[in-house]
This record gives sequence, C-alpha cells and structure tokens, in this order.
Amino acid sequence: MSPPPAASVAHETLVFERRARASPEAVFAAYVDVGVRARWSAPSPTAAVVYSAADFRVDGVDSFRCGSADDLRFAGVVRYLDIIDGQRIVYSEVITSSGTRLSVSLVTWEFCPEGSGTRLVVTDQVTSFVGQGMIDGSRSGMSGALDNLVAFVDEEIRQS
Repeated sequence: MSPPPAASVAHETLVFERRARASPEAVFAAYVDVGVRARWSAPSPTAAVVYSAADFRVDGVDSFRCGSADDLRFAGVVRYLDIIDGQRIVYSEVITSSGTRLSVSLVTWEFCPEGSGTRLVVTDQVTSFVGQGMIDGSRSGMSGALDNLVAFVDEEIRQS
C-alpha cells in the first residue's frame, strides 16, 4: 500500500481542561490502573477500548484496540516518556488501521491541585497522515474519555 499524499498531513495542538472533585492522586490512579482506565476511556456507549498490554513506567508500552464496540479497527501503541506520580504523564501514541499509520501524537497529562480537587490539563500534539478527520476524531475521542474520567472519579467520591 502506498502512503497517502503529503497534502493529507494535518497538524494540530489540542488542549483539554477538566475539573474533578477528586484529588490529583485519585485522578492519576484512575489512569494508572489499566482495568479502571478501560472503563472510562471509551468516549461513548457505542465505543470500546481493549488493552492487550499495559506497562505503566517510563519506556513502558501499552497496546490497545479501539473503535466502535463491534469493530475495533484501530490499533494504538503508547510509549511512556515521562511520569511523575500524581502530577504528570507524557507519552507518544501511534494509531494504525490495517497496517497503515494514521496518526502520531505527543500527549501530556497534567494533574494540578485545585482546592481539594484537580484541574486536569491534557495537551495532544497530533499529526495526522490522513487529513483533518483523524484530528477531529482525536478531539472527540479524548473529550469524551475525559468527561467519563471526571464522572468516574467524582462518582467514587460520592460513594465514599
């Protein structure tokens, strides 16, 4: 398969900000535990994220498949570049489908104390090799996942 033309390359920096009532340590822990992460990371009820490998440490690699729950057509590989417990996660991410590289990203998660809660800032510097649609998908996917994360950690507080 030949690569897509250079004209289809698109770049964008996406910045997401959310506030949670949970502490930075609790929000961070909801990311670290891959079983918990799998519960909130699918951006909608019709989507799914399934992890086949998880190695949360600097130079560790996570592998996953994602897409609609009945068609996990996208494969992702995350390599952790920097981790500061309770404060920051930085990773690179490569998304492919049927062996074709669709996008690469440098993603930074910042867990900032705000009162007794957390201001979460996620910056995704994404390069799409298949045009703007992949960036739009990254935007909606991350936005939905972060909404789910905040709902999850805030529900944990309500139940405790």
